[in-house]
Amino acid sequence: MRYWIVTELFYPEEVSTGYVMTKIAEGLSSRVSVGVICGPSGYQSKVLKANYELNPNILVKRVSVPSFNKNKIVFRVIGFLILTFGFFFKILFNVGRKDKLVLVTNPPTLLPVIGFLKWIKGFEYTIIVHDVFPENAVAGGLLNKEGKAYKIILSIINWSYQKADDLIVVGRDMRHLFEKKTQKNKPINVITNWADHEIVFPKENFDLKGYYSLQIENEIIIQFAGNIGRVQGLDLLFNTIEHLQNEHSHFIFIGSGALKDSLVKKSESMKFKKVHFFPPKSRNDQQLFLNACHIGLVTLSPGMYGLGVPSKVYNIMAAGKPILYIGDKNSEIYQYIIDHEIGWAFTWDAQNELNQFLAQIDAGMLTEICRKGNNARKLVESKFTKDFILAAYNEVIINGR
Repeated sequence: MRYWIVTELFYPEEVSTGYVMTKIAEGLSSRVSVGVICGPSGYQSKVLKANYELNPNILVKRVSVPSFNKNKIVFRVIGFLILTFGFFFKILFNVGRKDKLVLVTNPPTLLPVIGFLKWIKGFEYTIIVHDVFPENAVAGGLLNKEGKAYKIILSIINWSYQKADDLIVVGRDMRHLFEKKTQKNKPINVITNWADHEIVFPKENFDLKGYYSLQIENEIIIQFAGNIGRVQGLDLLFNTIEHLQNEHSHFIFIGSGALKDSLVKKSESMKFKKVHFFPPKSRNDQQLFLNACHIGLVTLSPGMYGLGVPSKVYNIMAAGKPILYIGDKNSEIYQYIIDHEIGWAFTWDAQNELNQFLAQIDAGMLTEICRKGNNARKLVESKFTKDFILAAYNEVIINGR
């Protein structure tokens, strides 16, 4: 019997999903035989690469896919279809009836294919839900919730979840959503992402001015690091900060994505000039760039409730930085902030409160920033270490509930 990890991204990719699935595979390989079916090496990025060797006991079978501009929707869809076609045949000819599959929700076209293959081959499969399609496409403005296309896709994807033997979700809000989608007739386990708390930790007296090579004097740095895409809601944030008159705050955006070019262009025309963009940085640089701020920024578009928990949250906390979160009030991150006092949380509807907060940011907040950052680090050490989370994955995947 072999446990197969099926994922678009895998080692040496170090973007969030690739990194998480690599570590899950390595964790499982200490107890069971593990194989991986994944996309080609370098499929996502030539920037974010691992600098360690993969466990040689893990059997890796890659699907070849041509290079596409993945910021263009039509090319990304074509890439998904080619990748899914390749996955179909790799699974068909390599996975046995007694094997078990563990897959993530990217590419979303893979989900119904796995459901169909289960009917043919009889294997069991577990879905680790990182993103919820097609609901996230609605939140990103790519699908109309009232349209026929959305309803057809939703019914097909929901059928795929129903065919799974169990589900793993990354937050309590996501579990609530899937209890409705599966009518509570499917085991649903909550296993959060983790923090790399041993290599990411608070670094005192960090040279912000030297790191960014910017004129930063007694300013509070608010930093976003990650995908600058359609579901983050950063276009809404820019509608707010373009009118900001607070000279004591500075916004840094690290990453790439479908909306980056438009946001860069918008920032150039804004009256508020303390906004700077930097290219993506390697996971190996996290200890530096996550410490290169006072506050970590996390945003999710309206309508993203239950559709994802950004993995960046955990390493922001590991660096001892408080979080400025803008999103749904009932989301997992919002609850972390309220329950543990690790930052500030706002909904997109609370524009007056958000504007007031951004307007009053200055060096006088440093004591509060430090206190909430310390709370964040303590929370990571108590609940979100990698060993603790990987042990939970092993228990659920190998032994069930």
